[in-house]
Amino acid sequence: MYYLLLIFLYPLALLPLRVLYVLSDVIYVLLYHIAGYRKQVVLSNLRNAFPEKDDKEIRRIMRLFYHSFCDQWMETLKLLTISPKELNKRITGNWEVFHELNREDKNTYILLGHTFNWEWGNVALQYNNPQQFAGVYQPVANKGFDKLMLRLRSRGGGWMISMKAKKGFQRLDGVRYLVGLIADQNPSNIKGSIWLPFMHRPAPFFKGPEQLATRAKAAVTFVGIKKIKRGYYNLTISLFTKDASQLESGVVTKAYVAFMEQQLREQPENWLWSHKRWKHQQS
Repeated sequence: MYYLLLIFLYPLALLPLRVLYVLSDVIYVLLYHIAGYRKQVVLSNLRNAFPEKDDKEIRRIMRLFYHSFCDQWMETLKLLTISPKELNKRITGNWEVFHELNREDKNTYILLGHTFNWEWGNVALQYNNPQQFAGVYQPVANKGFDKLMLRLRSRGGGWMISMKAKKGFQRLDGVRYLVGLIADQNPSNIKGSIWLPFMHRPAPFFKGPEQLATRAKAAVTFVGIKKIKRGYYNLTISLFTKDASQLESGVVTKAYVAFMEQQLREQPENWLWSHKRWKHQQS
């Protein structure tokens, strides 16, 4: 299955981005106007998150979201062939934060969200820091597609750690590292989660990122991704603490949620509104 995917997708990935964006526009029409993919989920999420916005503005954000959603996957496909130089031209960041932490011999946990294009951000982080990068990911059920995504996500020399691997973090023993976690997913274990207000509704969040950083006495940074224009992004890296073990329990997670809310308010169309972030109810 993996090699069949490569045979089909690699020639597409060789196309210039301007051509891939034409394909993205076609997919947008199919998803949004014809199939209506998760339209009610997106609409409900946006209305609840932005009660102050009228219906015209909500639908404008929704259309922009679907365009960005389609671009995300064309851009991710392009990771098969895009050069490091071209990617670094298209996604910039204040990388000096990680260089300074490296000079201070600090391991670092990076918390970010499903803001477009997080897949490009993952690889750009690998190219632009002196530490060993490791990304925590949720394996895909289809083994062929999972192998393809691992290839894309690790192309800059990063290590991928499965959320299902009990001893995955042992690979980091003895190395100076950055660990990237997309921490706005729905936790699989609701009982072990922390519930916090998020865009006007309570939502469960992983305790794991904060606990890992605390045990490692590691620094914690929040990374926001802003879309500058089509195919160009900027990463804002914000240092929250140089030692998570010095903070009270819950402080890191609460600050991360506030950071994500700010990202959503500044560029609401650039977040993954199609996932059911608020599907769980607090008991």
